[in-house]
Amino acid sequence: MEMGAATAPAAPGPGAASDRDRTLRNVGEVVAQRGLHILAAALFAAFVPRLMGPDRFGRFALLLSVSLWFALLSGFGAVSVMSRAVPRLLAEGQTHAVRRLTTSLMALRALTGPLAAAGCFAVLAFVLREPDRVASALVALAVVGRTINNVAFSLFLGLNDAGRWGRGELLRRWLTLALAPAGFVAGGLRGACAGVAAAEAVVLGLGLWWVRAYIGRDALDLSRRYLSPFLRAGSGFGVAAVLAAITQRSGEVIVRLATGRYEEVGYLGAAYSIYLTVAFVLWHATFACLPFIVGLLGQGRRAEVSAWLERLLTYGAIAAAICVAGAVVAGPVAVPWVLGRSYAPVAASLVPLMVAMLFHAAGDVGRLLALAVDPPRIVTAAAALELAAFWGIGLPLAARAGSVGAAMAAVAAAALYAAFLTRHARRSVRYSLAAAGRAVALAVVFVPPALARGAWPLNAVLLAAALVAYAVLLVSCRVVTAGELAEVRRLLLGRAAARR
Repeated sequence: MEMGAATAPAAPGPGAASDRDRTLRNVGEVVAQRGLHILAAALFAAFVPRLMGPDRFGRFALLLSVSLWFALLSGFGAVSVMSRAVPRLLAEGQTHAVRRLTTSLMALRALTGPLAAAGCFAVLAFVLREPDRVASALVALAVVGRTINNVAFSLFLGLNDAGRWGRGELLRRWLTLALAPAGFVAGGLRGACAGVAAAEAVVLGLGLWWVRAYIGRDALDLSRRYLSPFLRAGSGFGVAAVLAAITQRSGEVIVRLATGRYEEVGYLGAAYSIYLTVAFVLWHATFACLPFIVGLLGQGRRAEVSAWLERLLTYGAIAAAICVAGAVVAGPVAVPWVLGRSYAPVAASLVPLMVAMLFHAAGDVGRLLALAVDPPRIVTAAAALELAAFWGIGLPLAARAGSVGAAMAAVAAAALYAAFLTRHARRSVRYSLAAAGRAVALAVVFVPPALARGAWPLNAVLLAAALVAYAVLLVSCRVVTAGELAEVRRLLLGRAAARR
């Protein structure tokens, strides 16, 4: 089924309809939250790199990247465990089992968090030889809070409350935007890292408060017999998450090892921050559908799952194509204006990263289905393939072309990742790639503005005209329909339930 020929999936029964509308509302809130993420990222990009300068910002970006590795490493795939197990337990009426699972996993995280923090500090201080041990210790401390938070907020995804799941990350983003610069002004790099740790502490407090009804000593069970099935599945998906995170956040390390220049690290770090902010919009909006997809598969409604996957893939391709056009047409002028002239090289790295996002839009759909139906080894193999390709191609390219070389390596790695996951996903549920392919082909309308770009007023007019032309082509070629656009509007306004 092609997206242009499909409207909403066939009408389900009353209970399923409620789940569908709730899922749409969740996706709408997640997309709105990511809009606020983009705003925060824009403010961060406009202020923090300029405040710190390329050298110190490069060090700051490197510290944050490594801390994220270890936060995920200690996670045991909580997001995957909760999104799979909690919907099933609730469908069986086992509310106490959800409480038992949440309490036990959070207690386990409280034990593994300090170990992960120690590992983070060791890598920063003794492997990467970060000279400021205090700064390293502060970002390592933030790992403890993030490790526990991951369970707390993942529970809401399993409860089909993806909106609340996303609020933790949103709060973390805005608190970091406020506290890291303030800390830097007060205490340099150490102060910025202290701001990161403080932001994580606030998010931890909120997460514990929100899940208080699902934790209690009477529900605690740390026995190996109880936790092993969850940890085996969660660890498999957790390894995949860690590998993906290392790929996403190791570009700075690759550039540091290949060039030894913190300025180049800062350029790639700034470009990657912009890229990841947008890429996470696509992934979080896609991932918010996971509990609903799991439910449809459990009812054997594969045709509806196919229609949803095609929709997600096509809208992801459209969003990625627009981002590539924006990076090409507006990037060379917008990046120096926002970040400062010293960061002008960031624009060159941003273009290939946006192309990589086009492949990740396809990979995200395959990953969603793999999380729903496949064993962890499929997602893990895809993440390992991407990481190996990124490092294998990235080190020589970064040695030759610095941050731009590492960004180019990300494109090749993302293409391999998307091809692998799409191939396996379509074995489980057949879904068409035709509509997404047409969406990408119609993006040729952005070529003339790219060739005619000049001063920023001209670029803005050309890009706006191309966006209007692209929208007209998408509707006239039935890549999207007027009905779908109306539904998206209701979704973004949080009114999906009103359509029934």
